[in-house]
Amino acid sequence: MFQSFLKQHDAAAWQRTVEALLPGIHDVDRRATQIWFHFFPLELADAINEAADLVQLALTLRLEGNFRLSEQVDSSHWFLYGHRFWPQVKSAIVARAESKAAPSSLELAPVIRDIAKGIHADDSLVIGICAVGVMTLQQVGLQAFRAASGAVQPPQGTLARTPAQIVAARNKNDSQGIVGMFRGIRAQYTVTFDERRRDARFTAINQQHLTTASANDKRDYSSELRGTVEGPIPAQCRTASCGTCWVGILGGNEHLSPVEAHEKKRMKEFGYILSDDPRPVIRLACQALASGNVTLVIPPWNGFIGKRKGSRETSAAQQQQ
Repeated sequence: MFQSFLKQHDAAAWQRTVEALLPGIHDVDRRATQIWFHFFPLELADAINEAADLVQLALTLRLEGNFRLSEQVDSSHWFLYGHRFWPQVKSAIVARAESKAAPSSLELAPVIRDIAKGIHADDSLVIGICAVGVMTLQQVGLQAFRAASGAVQPPQGTLARTPAQIVAARNKNDSQGIVGMFRGIRAQYTVTFDERRRDARFTAINQQHLTTASANDKRDYSSELRGTVEGPIPAQCRTASCGTCWVGILGGNEHLSPVEAHEKKRMKEFGYILSDDPRPVIRLACQALASGNVTLVIPPWNGFIGKRKGSRETSAAQQQQ
C-alpha cells in the first residue's frame, strides 16, 4: 500500500514536498537535503527502471560514474548530518512500507514528518534524511531498499562535530591578516570537497574558477571519484560543455560569483538544476569564481538528462490541458 502511495508522486510533487519540509530542517542539513535531491533525481531513476538496455541508456544519456542509486542505498547521503541516524531511519521506513495501514495523509510531507517523529533525535536533524530515505525507497523498490545492510561508518572529520560546529565551519572565511593586506598579496581561500577528511581541501586564489584551483592540487586523484586527472573536481573541458564538474555547495555559496546566462543554460541542458537563484545549491565549478571559503560535495556521476526531464515536463503539461 505504501509503495502504491509513493508511485502517485512524481518529480513535481517531490519538489513541492521538499520545499514544504525545508523550513523544519536544521541549517546543517537544509542545503545538503536539496543537493541530494538534485544528485539523485526521480527522472534518472525512471529512465534506469524503464531501460531495456542499461549500457545503451548510459551511452544515450552520456552517463559516467555510479549513477545507480540502488548500489548506494546506505551511502548516497553520507554528506548529511542525519546520515548518522540512517540505521534507525531505514528501519522506520521499512516498517512503514510493510504496514498495511493507509498513509496518514495524501501528501508526502506530513508522512515524512510522521516518520521523523519516531526517530530518537531532534526532528530538525532527521526530517531531511527521512525525506531522502523515502525517495530512495520509491526509486529502488522495497526489495533493494530492505536488502541493503543499513550500516554506516561513524562520522569523521568535520562531520563528527555538533550541528552548530559544522555550520560554523562552513561559514568560516580565511583571514588574510594585516601582513597580507599591506603587502598586496592576492587573497587565498580554502575549498573543502569532502568533510569526512581533514586533507580534502585545496586553495583558491581570489576570483579563481573552482576547477582551476582544483587543478592546482597536484595530489594523485586518479583512483578517486570518476577517475579525476587534475585535482579532485572532475573536469574535462572547463567551458561548461561536458557537465563533469557539477558540484553541490554546502557552504560559502555567497562567496561564489552569481550564475550567468551560459551556466544557467548549460545546467538546464544537463538536467542538474533549473533555478532563478543567482547562487543555487548546484553549480558548474568551471563557471564559479571564488571570493571566499567554499564547502562543496562532488556527485558520483555526470551526464545529460536535461532532454529527458524536459520531455517529462512537456508530457505532464499536455496531460493537464
